[in-house]
Amino acid sequence: MADGRMLMQGFADSLLLEQGLAASTVSSYVSDVRLFLSYVEKAGRGPSDFTGDDVSAYLIEGGDSAPGSAARFLCSLRAFCKYLRGEKVRGDDPCARISNPRITRALPAVMSEECVDAFLEAPDISTHTGLRDKAMLETAYGCGLRVSELVGLRFDSLNLTDGFVLIRGKGGKERLVPVGENACYWVGTYVATLRKLKDPAGQCQYVFLSSKCSNGPMPMTRVAFWYRVKAYARELGITQDVSPHAFRHAFATHLLNHDADLRTVQMLLGHSSLTTTQIYTHVATRRMHEIYDRAHPRA
Repeated sequence: MADGRMLMQGFADSLLLEQGLAASTVSSYVSDVRLFLSYVEKAGRGPSDFTGDDVSAYLIEGGDSAPGSAARFLCSLRAFCKYLRGEKVRGDDPCARISNPRITRALPAVMSEECVDAFLEAPDISTHTGLRDKAMLETAYGCGLRVSELVGLRFDSLNLTDGFVLIRGKGGKERLVPVGENACYWVGTYVATLRKLKDPAGQCQYVFLSSKCSNGPMPMTRVAFWYRVKAYARELGITQDVSPHAFRHAFATHLLNHDADLRTVQMLLGHSSLTTTQIYTHVATRRMHEIYDRAHPRA
């Protein structure tokens, strides 16, 4: 089994170093493949001789049959089979005749523009927490950032003078995102005023600081921002389930509602595939039909 361990280590190295996948993605791929190899080992087969029938049986018996989970497993196994062919471990592709499951994507719940405006006006900007939250909400909605990208924003990636931010997203991919005037103003105001009280020596390179700095300035966390969004939702009496990611959904949908093209939205969101971005067209189209039905005299 030492050779098997070496094979899996080589597969992991290939994903990380040659394909540039994120460490978390590599871990998921390797975990999927290991579970599958444990399954086929019971039938006396291994990496060099498992079959397409083994793959089909595993999808039914051994793995999670939910479409999303099955699709991820197949993605992992296809990558492994490609690696095996590249290493001359085998010359065939046992996944060649396996079809990907059809995945029905759930439409994201999208906040209205009025709801977003209410959130943006909710923080008390006379306090550090409120001014920071104001700057974060403006940036989340104005740039369409993932929560991890927002809390991980550093000064060396932010250019308020020219109005852009360099984002390092999933898989280490970089993208330039414009920062609007409102976000620039509030981030600049926060950095130049109340943030200095938390980090007078400029020790922390992260833009948004935690309010709890008894042990020195620390960056805001994803969980803390989630709690802040929930607190504002309660304060505003919003019963809709609003998460920090909802501002990214709103960013994309509102752009499409105001005639942005899908390719531009894809670039701004940092999606590697246009298919991922197309989910927002359904939401935007639904909004268009609502406006038509309400406004057209013969709707």
